[in-house]
Amino acid sequence: MSQMSHDEMKKLLLKDYFLNLSFNRYSKFKNNVRYDEHYKLEILDRLNAFIKQQDINEYTIVDIVKKLQKENPQAGSFVHWSNTDHLVKFAEERPFEVAEQLNELYFSSLPIEERIENFREKGKAFNPGISLGAPLFGYLLAAFDCSKYPIYKQEVFTDIKRSYGIEEKLGSVGNNYGTYLMLCEIALKHLEKSYSNLTIIDIQDFFYCSTQYNEIIVESAVEYLFDIASALNKFMKDPGLILDAIANLEEDMLLKLREQYRNTEKINQIKYRVLDKIIESGPVSITELEEIKEMVKVKYETNILNSWSNFSILFQLFYADKKKKVLEEQRKIHQAIRELEEFEAMEFVEGKVLNGFNWNQNFGCSECWLAVYENSHSSHRSAPQFFVSVDENGIRYGLVYGDQHAERRKGEITITSDVDSFSYERFKQQMVEVLHDFKKDHTEIVAETLDTYESQQEISVETWMELLQNEAIFQENDLVYLKKMNELGGQATASQLAASLGKHSSSFNTPVTQAAKRVLESTGMEVPKREDGTACYWCVLFNGEYEENQHFAWILKANLQIALKALDEENEIVELEPYTAENFLDEVFINEDQYHSISNLLKYKKNVILQGPPGVGKTFVSKRLAYSLMGMKDETRVEMVQFHQNYAYEDFVMGYRPKEAGFGLEFGIFYDFCKRALENPGKDYFFIIDEINRGNLSKIFGELFMLIERDKRDDFVTMSYSKEKFTVPGNVYLIGTMNTADRSLAQLEVALRRRFAFVTLAPSFNEKWKQHILNSDVTEGSVNRILGAVTAINNEITSDFQLGKGYAIGHSFFASKPVGMDENDWYEGIITYEIIPLLEEYFFDRPEIVSSIIEGL
Repeated sequence: MSQMSHDEMKKLLLKDYFLNLSFNRYSKFKNNVRYDEHYKLEILDRLNAFIKQQDINEYTIVDIVKKLQKENPQAGSFVHWSNTDHLVKFAEERPFEVAEQLNELYFSSLPIEERIENFREKGKAFNPGISLGAPLFGYLLAAFDCSKYPIYKQEVFTDIKRSYGIEEKLGSVGNNYGTYLMLCEIALKHLEKSYSNLTIIDIQDFFYCSTQYNEIIVESAVEYLFDIASALNKFMKDPGLILDAIANLEEDMLLKLREQYRNTEKINQIKYRVLDKIIESGPVSITELEEIKEMVKVKYETNILNSWSNFSILFQLFYADKKKKVLEEQRKIHQAIRELEEFEAMEFVEGKVLNGFNWNQNFGCSECWLAVYENSHSSHRSAPQFFVSVDENGIRYGLVYGDQHAERRKGEITITSDVDSFSYERFKQQMVEVLHDFKKDHTEIVAETLDTYESQQEISVETWMELLQNEAIFQENDLVYLKKMNELGGQATASQLAASLGKHSSSFNTPVTQAAKRVLESTGMEVPKREDGTACYWCVLFNGEYEENQHFAWILKANLQIALKALDEENEIVELEPYTAENFLDEVFINEDQYHSISNLLKYKKNVILQGPPGVGKTFVSKRLAYSLMGMKDETRVEMVQFHQNYAYEDFVMGYRPKEAGFGLEFGIFYDFCKRALENPGKDYFFIIDEINRGNLSKIFGELFMLIERDKRDDFVTMSYSKEKFTVPGNVYLIGTMNTADRSLAQLEVALRRRFAFVTLAPSFNEKWKQHILNSDVTEGSVNRILGAVTAINNEITSDFQLGKGYAIGHSFFASKPVGMDENDWYEGIITYEIIPLLEEYFFDRPEIVSSIIEGL
């Protein structure tokens, strides 16, 4: 049976009245000459009459299935010919068995899933290679009674689930058909209240047409987006209406949102209190909202409401359960434009740019828009584009030039204010009419955007499959980003890929290069070269172009994409590994009280610095502290950088970087990280800065330095480069590490003290450490030798007038012995190559002390 219940399916299918809206568009479409699905009902009516006259037995079964085979049309078939061909052979070889199974399929009281799987089981026993898919059973059942059973197409089933937000994976043949039948039955029961004489075959035809005909797809999408835009416009004028709309959300959504905002601050705390009041006592009035705002506002020294209106505070609560649907409808329009027959020879960027109603810094607005442009351009901002915008005034569509294009003030736009009269045919006509100007621009730039690398020998699908399965060539991390690229349609910029995986956009450059080198070495191919003769390693895996802000639009090589799809099931990403406080205490040599002290301090202060001498595991502790507070090893919500003297604001936040046509604004790792956290306020994000004292924090953070303070989170400032408003959200936690033996510490400590809480980690050569070392195949004698040496060294260091405890030797120098290595070699290697050089640095002006210390080791 389906994992999702009937009620859950029903709730999603009937949400937002999209089903009614789409069915109304389908009904209009069915009355025009472009509708050509009549043949299906004509065939099924004949088959219904035929089968009901038959006595299904071993003597008639072959004639029956041959009749079904003959009636299956060649064009627009109900099922692939191989299924009916295999069924005929099955009936000819085992007529009694097939007759028995067909009778059970038609007349048994067993659930439809079981009937189908029983039939399939018999077929597989007859011939393991037999093709008996869900479309065949849909055809058999509809041929028996098309008023009760729908024909089945997997692409329709998949599109319906995506359109209505039904996150149900494909299962067994019986399960897939049973779930699809359930959806049809829910839709039928709902729609027959408004439309008389409907049957299941009408619903099947509606589902088919509404997912396969762009006329219905685009018109329904535009109407849905217009309805949302109109509602948002009313909310902006009268915030009391959005409060009522929030109160009318499904209870489970309200509860989910409340938990998302429970432990937040500032504006998000206002959202939490609004939700809490709605859940506990019903709708909230504007007066009550103002009281909540005042209660939260007085807790902070600064005016947290400075950038926020009532609408912008409440927008995300109303929009939370509509965001995915809005983007899905925009995606459909985007795809429909790219699929126009007249555009067949053009290569567009897929799925970009789609801006929902939250595109305006998440404050919300009443306009959404999308742009379709060719992949020969670095971004839509410098490109001519097929543009579609929907707001409360209607829909605008046609040719627009990006704001960085020479013709940016020109374009050719059609405006339709009456969305009821919006026509896909007119929409299509307008897009084709502006094609001449679109292509004109393309011919002017094509010479500049030709591939920048020489063609290379094509790798076959079979070779790619072998390479992908070779762990020495494609490592686990490679398969993760390649699989995600495949899920994104085979094309994505580094920023899109990074956002999907929770990484920084620059994190893929080295892995791609290394994987490409391994592929070249394995295949014996030559390194592809650019026109200037330099090596182009990314060209091995991808086609593509550099984009705005030095981002790169990667497009999977065609054969590589085919191979990835073929191996998709074998390369599934494993679920996140749970990680608790108990796991932390098992791995880290600190006690439970200290762990709770550090974690509580981080939760309250939001910024902590773990300081201590070399070798106490500051970086190791930082990452596992983040895991334990998240409850899982979720790398997508943890980012790490290391500061150094040349690290700058342009690396960390944003700055202009050179590119082929001049300079472009590039966003830094912390800016991107905060953006991800803003999009997901219900989860905590941890940003780890190693060697934090080595950077000039006020310069690196710039205007965000103020906003990292606990009581200034979620405040907005205007960014110096982009001029946009930005914030450091309250669900971002900063963990810095600082080496107390670093001589640059003193001059920076004052700048850090106000914004960070300092936690000192000391060497922990305790019982937990001792047991850990013993478990790594180190003898008791060697453990005692280590303890004796470290004690002698640290006594000398801590008693020295120039050094002290901050310079002591930490336990991580002796954290774990490599498997198979002699314990004496391990010990002496650490002393000789790690500890002695450190001592020589400490006592650089007193070498005799170093000689005295190491003499007895």
